Amino acid sequence: MFHAEQTLQPRIERAGLEFLWLELTNRCNLQCVHCYAESGPRTGICDTLATQDYISLLDEAYDIGCRSVQFIGGEPTLNRDLGRLVIHTAGRGFDLIEVFTNLTRLSDQLITLFKEHRVQVATSVYANAAGIHDRITTVPGSFARTMANLKKLVSLGVPVRAGVISMEENQHVIDETMAFLRGLGLWNVGSDTQRKIGRGAASTEADMSELCGACAGAKLCVGPDGLVSPCIMSKAWSVGSIQKTSLGELLQSDQLHRTREAIYKCTVEPTALNLPCTPQVCGPYDSCGPSRGPGPCAPSGCRICYPG
Repeated sequence: MFHAEQTLQPRIERAGLEFLWLELTNRCNLQCVHCYAESGPRTGICDTLATQDYISLLDEAYDIGCRSVQFIGGEPTLNRDLGRLVIHTAGRGFDLIEVFTNLTRLSDQLITLFKEHRVQVATSVYANAAGIHDRITTVPGSFARTMANLKKLVSLGVPVRAGVISMEENQHVIDETMAFLRGLGLWNVGSDTQRKIGRGAASTEADMSELCGACAGAKLCVGPDGLVSPCIMSKAWSVGSIQKTSLGELLQSDQLHRTREAIYKCTVEPTALNLPCTPQVCGPYDSCGPSRGPGPCAPSGCRICYPG
């Protein structure tokens, strides 16, 4: 029987890197009402990393042992060198390459490149009707463009997963939207609730308990400004900058270790104490990773528990 006074054993890695998010820009052609990164058409003012910086990061990550990477934003297709980065990543031998995109501006050239280099694609769909979806993205016509490219990817056999994020605007159509997406041929469809981070937050004060806890493990996110955080949603708790410190040094840093411990205590420990169950740890290939779940992380599906 698990008792509250027992010492929990956090899965916190001081060294090692299994999964890396690379944000290629903070700009986005959409401006979703719930965006954790608060991205929009004019939010790339702090995009300071150059393509060679990303290539160096990919090389260092691979040498450290990382084999899974996700390109995200903002909207990563707004970075004109996305294709070049995909080619380099594939050439280095990464096992998993994923691009998280809103699918509104995916060119045939990029789709061909994705298929050639076994790139997986992830996206968000907010409703099975244009009116609701476009209200959330704040851009008319975005639903139609996303659907057109989604169908194209499926028809060409490019692996795609989609997530439906529940919020006030669409909470009444979540189930039918998921059924709609499966009807289009998507086998990997997930759902989650809105995280109170970025534009989805009621206040400007960041709340660590909104994280899923998976970023207490061997994962890192590098933003387009060079700032490093445990995951894409934990920007408020940056642990340094790759423009000042190498990726390897940051992985060994006390700051990262303390931040991971704090995340663990705010997310995993309460879950472990209150929800005894079969142990499960989220990772890049589990419910919080790119292979399953609704997005870069799926907090509502992420549980790290202990047997009762």
